[in-house]
Amino acid sequence: MSIETQRGELLKKGQLAEELNMSTRSVENFMRRGWIPFLRIGKKSVRFCLADVLATLKERGQVNTVLGGEVRR
Repeated sequence: MSIETQRGELLKKGQLAEELNMSTRSVENFMRRGWIPFLRIGKKSVRFCLADVLATLKERGQVNTVLGGEVRR
């Protein structure tokens, strides 16, 4: 999957982790710390809007860190 194909779609935790080149555990840590926005669906499911996550990380100055020094577009 690429950012181009996911624009506007809601991603699962594993899909977001793949896009950001990180583990699902890291995504969970970012969620717990309030560093990325997410939607809770039911008791256990969460979804992410990739554009919102990237915008939030960019605001926090973490996009380069997360994406290995470059923003993939």
